[in-house]
Amino acid sequence: MAEEAERLDSGAEAAASGVDPLAMGIAMSRTSPKVDDELTAYLRDQRKLIDEQRHHLHEQFKHLRLSIWEKRTGVLLRVATAVIGVAVAGFIGLMLWDAAHSSGLVVEPFAVPSDMAAKGLTGQVVASQMLDKLSAMQTITYSTRPPQSYENNWGTNLKVEIPETGVSIGELQQFLKDWLGHDTHITGEVYRTDTGIAVTAREGSGAGATFTGPESDLDGLMQQAAEHVYSVTQPFRYANYLDRDLNAPDIANRAARAAAIYHQLIVGPNVQEQAWGWYGLAFIENFVKHDPRAAVPYLLKSVAANPDMTLSNFFLGNLELYVLRHQEQALAFYQKAKLLLARNNVPDIDPRQLLLRRLSMNTRVADAKGDYLEGLRNALLATDAPEFFNNAAMSRAGYVGDALVDLAHLHDGRGVPAYLLDQGISSIQESFAGPTVLEVFDALDDWPAILQFEKVSPELASQGLFGGRNDTAAIFVALAQAHMGDLGGAEALIARSPTDCDDCVIVRGQISDMQGQQVRADNWFQQAEKAAPSIPFADTAWGQALLARGNPDAAIAKFTLANQKGPKFADPLEMWGEALMKKNRSDLALAKFEKAEKYAPNWGRLHLMWGEALGYAGKKDEAQKQFALAAGLDLSSADKAELVRMTAHV
Repeated sequence: MAEEAERLDSGAEAAASGVDPLAMGIAMSRTSPKVDDELTAYLRDQRKLIDEQRHHLHEQFKHLRLSIWEKRTGVLLRVATAVIGVAVAGFIGLMLWDAAHSSGLVVEPFAVPSDMAAKGLTGQVVASQMLDKLSAMQTITYSTRPPQSYENNWGTNLKVEIPETGVSIGELQQFLKDWLGHDTHITGEVYRTDTGIAVTAREGSGAGATFTGPESDLDGLMQQAAEHVYSVTQPFRYANYLDRDLNAPDIANRAARAAAIYHQLIVGPNVQEQAWGWYGLAFIENFVKHDPRAAVPYLLKSVAANPDMTLSNFFLGNLELYVLRHQEQALAFYQKAKLLLARNNVPDIDPRQLLLRRLSMNTRVADAKGDYLEGLRNALLATDAPEFFNNAAMSRAGYVGDALVDLAHLHDGRGVPAYLLDQGISSIQESFAGPTVLEVFDALDDWPAILQFEKVSPELASQGLFGGRNDTAAIFVALAQAHMGDLGGAEALIARSPTDCDDCVIVRGQISDMQGQQVRADNWFQQAEKAAPSIPFADTAWGQALLARGNPDAAIAKFTLANQKGPKFADPLEMWGEALMKKNRSDLALAKFEKAEKYAPNWGRLHLMWGEALGYAGKKDEAQKQFALAAGLDLSSADKAELVRMTAHV
C-alpha cells in the first residue's frame, strides 16, 4: 500500500510537472495488474465518449447544413416573391397605361332581327362585315397621315380569371379602357322596313346615319354605312380616300367632296386638324387641278397653324425648289422637315413611310448644298427600301430619278447609262418626266440632247415653256440654245422667265455673259447670290463666268464663297484649281483637284486638269495616271483633244 500511494503521489507530481498521466498509467500498468484493468476501463469510456461526441457533432453539422439551405431557400423565395410582385405591378401598370392611351375605333356587335340571326347573320357577323369594309378602305387609302386602328369588341378577351374575384383579365382590361381610355365605339343595327331593310351606323352616342334598300342589297348598304363611319371617325383620311384616286373618271366630283371635308376641318377648333385641312386643299390644287403655284398659299397656312406639320414643310420644300425655284426657301423647309423626321416619334407620318421620307430629305438637303455624293448615297438606299406606295412622291421611280440626277451632277457621264441599264431602263427619255430628263442632260452639258428632247417631248409641247406646270424646263432649253449658238433665241426664251426664280436669274446671267454683256451678267449673278445667301450655285456660276473672261483672281474669290457655302460641292473646287493654273500656280492647284476628287470621283475633266497640273509640276508619272483615269471616263470632244495633246506632251 505504501508503494502504491507512493506511485500515485509520483503520478500527481508528474501531472503537475506537465507529464502525461495516461503515459504514466501505461508505464505503471506494466508493474500492477489492477492499474492495468482500471486503465482499460478508462480508455473504453473515453472511446465511448468520443464516439458519442462524434455522433453529436455529425448531427449538429446536418442541422447546420439544413439551416443554411432553409435560409437560402427563404432568400430565394423572398426574391421570387419580389420579382413576381414587380411583374404583377408592371403588368397592372402596363394595363393602366394601355387603357389610358387607348384611342382606337371599336366596332360593337350590331343589333339584328332574330330571324336573320337564326340564319347565321348574327350581330357579330354584321359587325365583322363592317370591320372588313373599314379595313379595306384603310388599305386602299393612300395617306401619309397614320390611321386610327379599327378593332372589334368581341372574341379578344383573355379568359384567365383573377383569383378570388371571378373577373377575367380581359374583362378587367376592358373595364380599364372604358374607364380611362378614349376609344370611340361604333354601334348600329339592322332592322326591317316596309320595303326591305335599313342599316344604321353611329359613332359614339351620335344620331348615326341610316341607309335603306332591299334585303338583297345588304352588302351595298353596309358599304354606305362603312363610308359614313369612315367619314365621321377619320374625316381627313376619308377625304384622302376620295381625292387620291387621280385616275378615277369622277375625280373632279370626288375632289370637290374631299374639299368640303377639308374646309370643315379648317373651321374646327383643333389646330392639327386645321393644318391637315389646309394640306388637303394644297394636294387638290397640285395633283388634281395641276396648279402647284396655287398650292403654296394653302401650305403656308398649314405651317402657320402647326409649324411642326412635317408633311407641309416637306411639300413646301418641293414646290419652292421645283416650281418656284426659290433655293433658299426650299432649303429652309427641307431642313425643318429633316429635323421633324429625325424625332423618335413622328406623330403625323405613317411609320411605314418614315424610312423613305427621311432618305428623301437627306437627299434634298445634301443636293441643295452641292453634296451630290451624299445625295446619291441616300437615293440609292431609298431605291432598295422595302416598301413603296402608289404615289409619285413615294414611288421607286422617283428615287431612281433622284439617283440619275445626282450621278449627272457628279459629272459621271458613263455612270448614268450604266445605272439605267442596271435598273432595266432602256431610255431615260421614255421613262422619266421632262424636268428630270432635262436636268440630267444639263448637268452633263449635253446641249444637243436637250434641244432634241424639247422638240419631240409631247409633255413639254402640250404644256408650253413658261406656260404650265413644267415652266422650269425652259431654263434648261434656253441655256442649251445659248451653248449651241442661238443666243437670240435663248435671250427671248429666258426673258419670259420670272425674275424671282433663282435658277432663271442664274441662267439670265450666263446667257448675258455669253453675249458679252458682262455688267448685265454680273447684276443677274448678284441678284441670285442675294436671293440665296447660303446656296453655292450662284457664286459657282459667277466664278465660272469670271474665269472665262480671264479674271482668275475674281473667279477665285467667288469659288471661295461657293466652297464656304457648299464645302462638299466639287465644281467650285475643280474650277478653283483651274483658276490657280491660269495664275501659273499648278502646285497649289493640286490640292484643290485632290479635294474635288473626294466629292466627284468619276469626273473626267477633273482628272484631265489634275494630270495637266501634275505635268506642269514635273510629276510626269503621276500625271500619266490621271490621264489614264480621264481616258476611261466621260469627256467632251474638246477635252478628248486636250487629253491627246497633254498625253503626248507629258
